[in-house]
Amino acid sequence: MKRNFLLILFAILFLVVAITAGCTAKKPEQTTPEEQEHRDESTQENGPEPSDDPSEEEETGEPSEEDDAIDEQETTDGNPDDEADSRETGSNEEAKQSGSTITSLLPPRKDYKWTYNGFAEYGHEMILESVDKKGNETIYKIKGSVFDMSDGESGLDYLFTVTYTAKQGVLIQNTTGNMLMDTGFKDLELIRAPLQKGTAWTQKVKGENGKEITLKSTITNVREDNGQKIYTVLYKDTASDYYEKREIKEWVGVLSYEKLFMNKEGSFPGGYYILYSGTGFKNNLDINTYLPKTGTQLIYTGFAEYGHKGILKKISATSDDAIYEFNGVYQDGSGIEDKFTVRYYMDYLKGTVTERVMSSTRFDPPEVNSKLHNVVILKTPFEQGKTWSHNTRIDGKEYKLTAKIKEYDPVTGKIVVRYTAKGVPGYFQNTYIEERTFERGRGMTWFSRLLPGDIPISEADAKDSKKLEEALAGHMFTHSLYER
Repeated sequence: MKRNFLLILFAILFLVVAITAGCTAKKPEQTTPEEQEHRDESTQENGPEPSDDPSEEEETGEPSEEDDAIDEQETTDGNPDDEADSRETGSNEEAKQSGSTITSLLPPRKDYKWTYNGFAEYGHEMILESVDKKGNETIYKIKGSVFDMSDGESGLDYLFTVTYTAKQGVLIQNTTGNMLMDTGFKDLELIRAPLQKGTAWTQKVKGENGKEITLKSTITNVREDNGQKIYTVLYKDTASDYYEKREIKEWVGVLSYEKLFMNKEGSFPGGYYILYSGTGFKNNLDINTYLPKTGTQLIYTGFAEYGHKGILKKISATSDDAIYEFNGVYQDGSGIEDKFTVRYYMDYLKGTVTERVMSSTRFDPPEVNSKLHNVVILKTPFEQGKTWSHNTRIDGKEYKLTAKIKEYDPVTGKIVVRYTAKGVPGYFQNTYIEERTFERGRGMTWFSRLLPGDIPISEADAKDSKKLEEALAGHMFTHSLYER
């Protein structure tokens, strides 16, 4: 009986101690809705805080090389110890998502051309020859040439290459060539995510002499130009006054470059900057060079008091295609000012310009002067002897059209194209012929087409190409851009 009483007493004492311990334990910290909202915003800016649970590390496995690089991201302006701590709080997921942002700093496809001018009459141009995806990397290979101001007398090699490698959260540059005014550093990290002002990181690079240099790199400014962000990045040598600075624009790449030239006599800054008129996708540049100024009246005069006038306007334009429209009115001997609309469709991917008459109050089906319907009037590359062909309609029937660049002057840019369709009845030798001349900044400056009917030329003379050309020229309807 006494034993049972002691057991009951012991149990009561144990229960009292347990209750007392629970009452004195620290209560969990309570947060107001406002404090929780502020904490959530902080987490979005800096990434989720690292977990102390070792099981999470075991689930994620060994970090990849890209993750190691991303973890080195520094986003604070404090001392090196603070910056080292910030690496641990960065979000790998956020950096992975920024991989697509890194690739948005360069053109999305090949055949992009850059042109740069710089101090001391320096300049260079380069072409993006390939864009290749390999796993999580996108590799951009570029070939270029520095402008030779000696006209070939120096005997120097002005060719160079640039390779950009876009990894998750970082863009790396490598160059070859002796004349390019750019960094000599290998595997230079041009920029790192997150792409925002204040992002900073250190990198060790080797110069041309193999000497290792530590660069402190910082995104010092972010601004916008027509909806595209421009990032200014400063790279400072931690052991000297040497620095480099770049501006990098979305979908374009490097806008400008500056570095500190250092020698025994002293130091001075120098570099280069982009020439927008010579920068863009090559087909876009080549084709758009021939566009006349939009919104300006163009007047054409020609055979038998013929004339028409109109204004070219832009309907739409992207990096892949564009549409321009010419709204014209006849001004000829008939005295009737019939109206017409012609559209020009630029396909920059294919390098073609297609002419399509949309409406005409004078002709049905709609025509202006050409008998060709939906004709590709130009196709890149612009070079003498270039040919292309496609089906077209003449007087309601389908024929195969062949176009050839008869003349091309690379200096002035003047292009003469002949369009030929065989088997067309009613024309000399059953062949329909058109010719057009295009000039940079002026568009089509000359048009001619063969008129129906026979040509007064003997069979023997018709075999002489020069005499045949003279006979054809005398049987052409022509008009040209009025010189004002």
